[in-house]
Amino acid sequence: MKSKKQSYDRVAKFFDFLRKGDMRRWNIHQKSLFENLSGEVLYIGIGTGLETVNFPTDLKITAIDISAAMLKQSKTRAKSYPGKINLCLMDAESSAFRDHSFDSVVTVCVLCSVKHPVACLEEIKRVLKPEGKLVMYEHVLSKNPLYAIALKTMSNLTEFLEGTYLDRDTVSNAEKAGFKIFSHKNVYLDIVKALIAKPI
Repeated sequence: MKSKKQSYDRVAKFFDFLRKGDMRRWNIHQKSLFENLSGEVLYIGIGTGLETVNFPTDLKITAIDISAAMLKQSKTRAKSYPGKINLCLMDAESSAFRDHSFDSVVTVCVLCSVKHPVACLEEIKRVLKPEGKLVMYEHVLSKNPLYAIALKTMSNLTEFLEGTYLDRDTVSNAEKAGFKIFSHKNVYLDIVKALIAKPI
């Protein structure tokens, strides 16, 4: 099986096409969620930079991704952002940042992609300031049995194409990693969620 890096490198040129429909539906919800970002921001999994148009202006953002091909695709959007985005090639599960470096951390469809979601969330907690916010826009497993079966089936395809799993329990994983969810909104059924959490 190909590594996550290889999977994302492989789809980088086609990623915008694959996410085109999602972005049309998600833009308004992301803009509302991202209004909660402030201070020094860590953006995990920038991909090709599609979500940068939904960020508030004038933020200072450190954006990481495991894929060099994705980062290459994101450069133009990063330069166009009306603020500052610094791009870094880095694994979200073992970053090089010091403890308590960031005021805000944002993930978009990352916790459904990393191999070890709880370990990734623990790493996020390490680099997030004690009073900081974790802002998440994530695919999760539905509690509806019919939807859950469909999502588990679809995960076989999305894992191959994008390295993405559609059957993660991100709320529970965040709590296991030491976060408290204080804002929880279902964007699409209970399959796509906008979440805000704080370390406890």
